[in-house]
Amino acid sequence: MNKKLAFILSLFVVITFAACDEKIPINEFSKTKLAIEKAKSVRAEFYSPKEFASAENGLKKSHELLIKDEKPEDSVKTSEEAYKSAVEAYNKSVILYAKDSLQKADKAVKEAEDAYAEKLSPTLFTQARDLYLAGNDKYDNKNYEDSVKLSEEAYEKAVKAKNESIVNKYELQVRIDSVKSVMKKIEKYDYSKYAAEQYRLASENIKAAEKSYSQDNIKQGFGEAETAKVNADAAYKAVLIGVTSEKIAEAERMVKKAEASKGASTASEDLAAAREALQSARNLKDQGSYSESMTFADEAVRLSGNVIKEGEKGVKVATGNGSEKNVDKTVTKTNEDENYHYYKVRTWIKYKDCLWLIAGKYYKNPRLWKKIHRANKGKIKNPDIIRPGWIIRVPKIKK
Repeated sequence: MNKKLAFILSLFVVITFAACDEKIPINEFSKTKLAIEKAKSVRAEFYSPKEFASAENGLKKSHELLIKDEKPEDSVKTSEEAYKSAVEAYNKSVILYAKDSLQKADKAVKEAEDAYAEKLSPTLFTQARDLYLAGNDKYDNKNYEDSVKLSEEAYEKAVKAKNESIVNKYELQVRIDSVKSVMKKIEKYDYSKYAAEQYRLASENIKAAEKSYSQDNIKQGFGEAETAKVNADAAYKAVLIGVTSEKIAEAERMVKKAEASKGASTASEDLAAAREALQSARNLKDQGSYSESMTFADEAVRLSGNVIKEGEKGVKVATGNGSEKNVDKTVTKTNEDENYHYYKVRTWIKYKDCLWLIAGKYYKNPRLWKKIHRANKGKIKNPDIIRPGWIIRVPKIKK
């Protein structure tokens, strides 16, 4: 409250308590004072300074006229003129104040939207948006007071929604980290050969998303991160398809070479395992399991290499003779020592080799397969998958 209005109110209080003469225009003064306060509530001193000053000065003058014991009718007339100025100041200011309040609320709602409040602070954002729209309707219907109230509430809710979104923006960081993780996988391969443009777009957009994150442009950051994700996923798939195709082609060349080598007869099991691994690689590629397909393609290459080497050495693969009392005669035994039998894994298609069956052959109890798994933890990561050609240890049961 400024000094002038304070002075006017103090005069009003003095007159109220000192008045005992019916000629004192208490009602006129009260009406004018309330009109001035109403004008001040819509910042009339800013939007309508001339009329507001005239109202304040008129009320002050009306009190001074009364105190000087001049004609009461002059005091009343001056107060009425001040009242009219206050009303004019209000009517002029309330429209402008309502318009500015709407603009302020609109800006706050947009800032909350940029912070992705519709996702990160949905309740507050919805309330802010609805209040703003309601305030806009009131303004269009010339209900300016209600418009101001709704706009101010919308502004407060929008600011809270924006702040809450910024606190919760870690979700964007999680999205960014997820995309960067895919990009690291891509970088393990020669991505420039298969998806150079997609990788470039992913890289550019993820950098833009990180910048938006640092500047609290959360909604924009989510959009950029999504664009980066789409391109990174497409690049990764293109790379996997390209690399898988190359590995399968290499495996096909190696299998053909092994089939034509001297080792085809001396290492027939390895050759069968190579063929099996190659077919598995093809099937897995068709199913979209590219990483697994590459693993089997590499296995086919390795086994084919073994076949070729065996042919060059002219060494025959040793097989068990069934002399061991507790071992099935179909077991392929490569060697043994005091603590272990050493078993060479054969193909699943022909021999159905798995830890369960191997345990049954050696221990006559397939449920003891875990003993074999524990003894080969460094090689067998998944007990359901053992590769043909592997040499695994089978612990001996001490009597």
